[in-house]
Amino acid sequence: MTNKLQELYETHVLMGMRKQRHLATVIGQHTWHYEKAEGTMAFSPGPTFQVQVLGTEAADSDTWLWAWANEGSQIPPEQLRAAEQLRALGQQWGIEEWTTPQLPREKLPVHTLGPVALGVLGLPAYYRGAMEKTNLLVVIDDPKFVSPLSMTGTEFVATLGDAISNCEIPNHRLAVEQFVTQMGWTPNWRGETLEVPASDGVRVICQFDQLNRLCKLSTRVPAGA
Repeated sequence: MTNKLQELYETHVLMGMRKQRHLATVIGQHTWHYEKAEGTMAFSPGPTFQVQVLGTEAADSDTWLWAWANEGSQIPPEQLRAAEQLRALGQQWGIEEWTTPQLPREKLPVHTLGPVALGVLGLPAYYRGAMEKTNLLVVIDDPKFVSPLSMTGTEFVATLGDAISNCEIPNHRLAVEQFVTQMGWTPNWRGETLEVPASDGVRVICQFDQLNRLCKLSTRVPAGA
């Protein structure tokens, strides 16, 4: 992974996790169907959203193919805007993973690409649709899908726990700092300890070690709450 892509991942991974947790509550248990002619993804029995196609993973060759390079699928140009934007940013920032038409999946895992795409493009969620031999990666680009503005202390702790347990994040401190900034919260640093007020007033306390890893996470309810 290029240094710039690693930096972007650590910047956006926690907000990406928050957005994906919200998506899971919106679509619940479901089956999915991508309608190429309409540019939609239906999550039955729930909602249908407009989407942009980023690309596909092939199980047999273990490769990633960008949608803008997949001429055989004849994806409508209006559904390639997000992928094209990422290619342009890749050229600007020197991210070869975003400008190489096809590459090994390990070079660009979808759960690395997904959070970064949401962050740099300002989109609310991504979805990896698994098929027998191919996986389809789309981003939701629909004004009907809105991420919540507030976040409780319990939700913040759960988001951090999910991300640290399931994602490779070398610099926990940087990731948490960026997430707090993106939430618009005011951080209070005391040495290696960060304390922030969540939307419900609960104080979340994050303690980091000398390697910037999160080593302790707790909450404190204000007196009288």
